[in-house]
Amino acid sequence: MAGEILEYWPIFSILFSSMGISFVFKDYIADLLATLVIKKTKDIKPGNRIKVTGVGVAVKADIMDIGILRTTVMEVGDGERLPSIRTGRLIKLPNYMLINNPVMIYGDTIIDEAVAYVPRPYPDTQMLLDSMRDAIITNGHGLIEVGLYQKDDRLVIHGVFEVKTSEMADERSKILRDFLIKSKQTAAPEAPKPEAKQETKPEIKEGEAKVVIPLANAERDD
Repeated sequence: MAGEILEYWPIFSILFSSMGISFVFKDYIADLLATLVIKKTKDIKPGNRIKVTGVGVAVKADIMDIGILRTTVMEVGDGERLPSIRTGRLIKLPNYMLINNPVMIYGDTIIDEAVAYVPRPYPDTQMLLDSMRDAIITNGHGLIEVGLYQKDDRLVIHGVFEVKTSEMADERSKILRDFLIKSKQTAAPEAPKPEAKQETKPEIKEGEAKVVIPLANAERDD
């Protein structure tokens, strides 16, 4: 820690000696101190997916680079409006925000859920459970639990699964679609029909004589 402070000491010296501790530069000083804390604790590092929540702040993103004053992140959809995929927008977060606000740090995998509702008349419940299990497994996710309970006039099939954070997109929609097909709640999409091949007649170039077999020369049975 002491070595890292000495590394940034020239910057602190300039700020303190030439400008003093002024109100204008207080945010920059806070960012520098936050950088030291971030690099020392190593909880937040490039490659992590984080979600910063606070007063007027709600950012879910992948950390690309941690600078001296700012951390560059790639915004990720939060699942409510957008799937959990990168939006392509880069955000520069002041480093003090990462230690002054609640920060959710995602691990290598995340636990998610898919919920399906089946109205009356109810089909075979075991078939519904098996269909949800198959939908989760065939999409390549770790199955944790599948449950079934009744709510008002419908059954609720609840599947809990584990997915890699780096691969997470709109997995709930994919699982729900496969569940509906496997449980015969909806029809599977029809495969595109191959286009009918049109028979092409050989072209006869202009000037070419047509070969006609006279009826008298046609093959006959004797």
